[in-house]
Amino acid sequence: MRVILILLITLSMTFAKSDKLSHIPPAKSLFLNTDLEVCDMYCMQELIDKGQIFTFLSHYDSSNEEYSSLRSAYSYYKRLFRVFDDAVLSIRVAVIVPQKTIRRYASTTVNSVIAYLASKQNNFEIKVFNSMDEQEHSIIKVLNEIKNENFEYVIAPVTKLGAQTIIENADYLNIYIPTVNKDVFDINKTNIVFGGIDYNKQVDELLKYANDRVAYFADGSDLSKSLNNLLIDKSPKIVYSKSISNSRVSFKRMLRHNRKLVKSSVFMNTPLVKTSLIASQLRVYGIRPYMMLSTQINYNPMLLTLTQYADRKNFYLANSIGKTTVEMEELNSLLGHDIVYDWVNYSTSIGIDYFYTNFFVPTASKSFSEAIIDNQVAYDISIERPQRYKFEKVLF
Repeated sequence: MRVILILLITLSMTFAKSDKLSHIPPAKSLFLNTDLEVCDMYCMQELIDKGQIFTFLSHYDSSNEEYSSLRSAYSYYKRLFRVFDDAVLSIRVAVIVPQKTIRRYASTTVNSVIAYLASKQNNFEIKVFNSMDEQEHSIIKVLNEIKNENFEYVIAPVTKLGAQTIIENADYLNIYIPTVNKDVFDINKTNIVFGGIDYNKQVDELLKYANDRVAYFADGSDLSKSLNNLLIDKSPKIVYSKSISNSRVSFKRMLRHNRKLVKSSVFMNTPLVKTSLIASQLRVYGIRPYMMLSTQINYNPMLLTLTQYADRKNFYLANSIGKTTVEMEELNSLLGHDIVYDWVNYSTSIGIDYFYTNFFVPTASKSFSEAIIDNQVAYDISIERPQRYKFEKVLF
């Protein structure tokens, strides 16, 4: 599947006020190499270190494989000083989509990139590389295709498995992985930025609201197991735990006269539908926990619909999704998804914002406030409670 969007005229009519496109092409900068001596890779790096950027630009040859490690620096300064190969700026982004493993995010992450770039008045090209799965040979195949088509910037919504292959085989690309946190790996790759939620810190924040009697429900998924292990490591006393892996569970047998859950802090390490069902059944069987708690996995407006207010009255959720512009929210909504509650789409938007403001148009202002520290997006964490009609931030 290939998506190529050249939106200069369309977007100018949509987003501009009274500006008209000029028929005069923008000025280009040329840096001529007048040195007779050949400058190798070490010489080029020395030019950068000494701040001799114009000399570096004049020597750089994109066809020389020896300079591949300096491609990111060249791209940055090329855009900063408007050294364009074409008269009109062209932004090219590759998106790796392992359709079988990320499923619905196969389209929404692409749409998040499109929505962001559509808000900017530049030509851009997005190409989707569908690896289907995350087997090593599948990921390597699309990485080679991306390299052969001269893409330098890649958004890769993959799981830990796919991320590991990318880490080991993509030193020549600038990659943003919105779905995995850097702490999962013991690496220091400067060309890869991670945007995954920090569940470890979310659990820490939630435990500040819990008492010393901690319980949890799980569903057997990898994420659920990871959250369970975090609780076991951090909580001195786990009074009850239960994994619900199928729909045939007997809540009557599980909850009737279950005194262990009374006045306990119950972590819902389960997806939205199971969480809603458990919350309602706790009330049915007269169990009143000290409180219910959940990480990002249940921060979803559907929680307000799937549960009654009495079911969620004492529910606390951790949220790392911050604020963005109304325009960005509306553009994403027009493409059929949101970045207000969906953290993967939100993280993807941060990734393309990072590429845009650091490489494509370094003079542009950021649309997202999150900092990137040691190649990982640093999210703030707020604790929210589902009220009758909306989520409300808790002031600790």
